[in-house]
Amino acid sequence: MRFRSTLSVPILITALIPLFNLSNLVVAASPPPSKASPDNSAVVEPAEQYKQLETLARGLFYLESMYVDPEKVDESIVVQNALKGVVDHLDPHTMVMPPKNYEQMTSDTQGKFGGVGIIISQERGKIIVVSPIEDTPAHIAGVKAGDEIIEIDGKAIATLKNADAVDRMRGEPGSVMNILVSRKDVKDPIRFKLVREIIKMKSVRGQLLEDGTLLARISSFQEKTTDELQELLQKHSPSTLKGLILDLRDNPGGLLDQAISVVDLFIESGIIVSTVGRDKKKIEREFARKRGTLPPFPIVVLINGGSASASEIVAGALQDHERALLVGTTSFGKGSVQTLLSLPDGSGLKITVARYYTPKDRSIQAKGITPDIIVSDKNSSERTEGERRKESDLKGHIESTDLSDAASNQGINKVIRTWPELMQKDLQLVTGFTYLKSYAMFQRHDMKDRP
Repeated sequence: MRFRSTLSVPILITALIPLFNLSNLVVAASPPPSKASPDNSAVVEPAEQYKQLETLARGLFYLESMYVDPEKVDESIVVQNALKGVVDHLDPHTMVMPPKNYEQMTSDTQGKFGGVGIIISQERGKIIVVSPIEDTPAHIAGVKAGDEIIEIDGKAIATLKNADAVDRMRGEPGSVMNILVSRKDVKDPIRFKLVREIIKMKSVRGQLLEDGTLLARISSFQEKTTDELQELLQKHSPSTLKGLILDLRDNPGGLLDQAISVVDLFIESGIIVSTVGRDKKKIEREFARKRGTLPPFPIVVLINGGSASASEIVAGALQDHERALLVGTTSFGKGSVQTLLSLPDGSGLKITVARYYTPKDRSIQAKGITPDIIVSDKNSSERTEGERRKESDLKGHIESTDLSDAASNQGINKVIRTWPELMQKDLQLVTGFTYLKSYAMFQRHDMKDRP
């Protein structure tokens, strides 16, 4: 990889850190003095920084010493639940991960993990599908971004804790998981029977749409994403490339340094992303480097509601630098950075440590990236009035009256008819391709008009 992030807080780190030993404090804690034992001399005052934990320590001591079912207050269980109780009141992305889930999480970024291939978001007690991963059991079965999982193996999500719901989605390869989902504009819940498997995922896939126009699909940002994208582009001679469609739809994110290095391929200077942690006065900025920048071929980036986190960093940076035209629908809106830390018992703690901002200091948290050209991912006959953002935009860009004329004049329709049927029905892809070809047409006219 030719670029390494210099951020002091990467999106994923693994480290053993010295933690306050709560179990020792629990054992050492004493009950408050009673009338029967007025002598306080044996009570040891805790260190100043731990005084606020004395109430917790005493409570845990009483539970371990007196609760009627001792197996329910096993020291390891109590400590884990206490930590979960703290993070449950923070944000949806900060969480305690049991050892098995932590191990699986660290392997996710390596492109290999077990499960059914569903990326989820936990929102106010609901489990929402951010995106199904391509060519996985969930994707093949028809699970879609935006589906709300309301039941797992007969257990209603409302009766499960967030961590328990995630645990139930994991399992041995070959085992079966049944989920019930609620989908917008579909009256009855949809049931899916999914068989778990070891999922090996290549993050970048490409397809030549026609001579000189390349479609590159990034499904997530893993350890080798930038290398894979460079390999794909080199295979199709970037010096002669006429246009690139970078498809980030339903990309849930991944490694921050990979998002940064992908952007660095296309811009030669300026800020890529800024991050601000708990100290608002300290701003970390990542800058592009001229070395290794690819030729300035036109780029269209496709995004939708499933484009989150790292994919929003890429889309926002390319948009702010006016290096690419964004087509699709507003992205997910996850503008925060998480760090993954290992704990002494083998579990993991994922902590939100910073907010990130685009090169023009835009925060996309809970807002998302708004594309330059808004195009629904549904056919015009399936759209509802609530999905129409601006009538003028939809008339011009979704129904594409003007673009279809350009397509006819340039022979674009003829090229599109050679694509697989599913791609022909992809309005966002067709629109992106049409804009690329129209840009080439205007560029030729501009060159002719020059003296």
